[in-house]
Amino acid sequence: MDSRRWWLRVGSLLVLASAMATGCTARGAEPPSPDGPMAAGKNAAVKALLDLPSGAPSTTWTPWPSAMRDARHSGMSASSGPTKGVVRWQRTLEAAVSSGPVIGADGTIYVASNGGVLHAVDATTGTDRWTYDSGRSGGGDLSVSPLVLPDHTIIWGTPKGELAALSAAGELLWTQELPGRPTSPVTVDGRRIYVGDTSGGISAVDVPSAGSRRLAWTLDVGSSSFASVVTDGTGRLYTTSGSSLVAVDDRGATGAVAWRADPGDGDSEVSAGLGTDGTVLLGTNGSFEWAYGRDGRLRWKAPRAITYSSPVVTGGGLAYVADHEGIVHVLDLRDGSAAATYRVTPGTQIWSSTVVDRDHRVYFGGQDGHAYGLDAIGKVLFNVDLGAPVDGYLALTADAALIVGARNGKLTSIQ
Repeated sequence: MDSRRWWLRVGSLLVLASAMATGCTARGAEPPSPDGPMAAGKNAAVKALLDLPSGAPSTTWTPWPSAMRDARHSGMSASSGPTKGVVRWQRTLEAAVSSGPVIGADGTIYVASNGGVLHAVDATTGTDRWTYDSGRSGGGDLSVSPLVLPDHTIIWGTPKGELAALSAAGELLWTQELPGRPTSPVTVDGRRIYVGDTSGGISAVDVPSAGSRRLAWTLDVGSSSFASVVTDGTGRLYTTSGSSLVAVDDRGATGAVAWRADPGDGDSEVSAGLGTDGTVLLGTNGSFEWAYGRDGRLRWKAPRAITYSSPVVTGGGLAYVADHEGIVHVLDLRDGSAAATYRVTPGTQIWSSTVVDRDHRVYFGGQDGHAYGLDAIGKVLFNVDLGAPVDGYLALTADAALIVGARNGKLTSIQ
């Protein structure tokens, strides 16, 4: 048994960090006293989490190129995140911001509103560098992030049921019609893009150059889906459809369903998370998080409440799962045992996925309209009142800013 596994076995950390829902000023909210509710969390399990290899990813072509950072949904930054809770800037878009922001190589923030407009936002000032109007509004609480390719092309799934490719200057390069409304597109190599859609389809789109594209294949995996595709680049993809987890093999010119698993635990309204060891997670509206191996066999299940929050899985083998009880469960991917448990403002539902920095700080938004930052032992670093629920993904920039959108149309940069 390696030292990492021994530390994880020490026990689970339950932190009841009572973050006051009183909002904060531009200076940020003061965290609770370390001798207050946090004292009970000072045990070996805390040290276990801090001693783990971070599994922080190496730098990719941008700090945060896609939904939950990469095609596996690791949700982890290669750099440190914010600690003060200072609002650098805040602006209001034309409609709710359910879309998750992504970050370009030069720090530009790309984020869409439910008004059907994609914004390229200056990270320093929060002003628009350019906008692209799809001509159709929509989205509800479905979080659909754009994708930034290594050549700086931006791929956006529009409310019109198509992928739109735009240059770094905002020029429309091409569009590709899809069977339903696209979810967040992903890529591993920048040459083949995978995208799911709400009809239950998955498409593979090849991009030989910035101004061209070719639809390689489209596969119908079943009933409606709200999931983004996840993959590790080995040719195996995962999505959810109805209450099922579906494994799909990319055979180059075609896609084929490899297996389908349905635990009978309610519909899934979230994307899967994929570990570096091939373990894939399924979140449902039921009572458990489900983990499957590459062969489709159940590896473990872990109790939790209903989740609208897609799981993230770090390179170090930790799975972060948030639920309707306002709890973030941190699980050992290998067996589902608890490494840590975070809770702020009990009863506050968490719909956004967590994001994690290289030091295991945890960030998420709540349906109470607040954005939270916690350190690895659960101490509340900040609690910023955004004025409306947070439905979508969050992103971390290379200069330690958390970018988060809210249902009132506000886009906020927190440092």
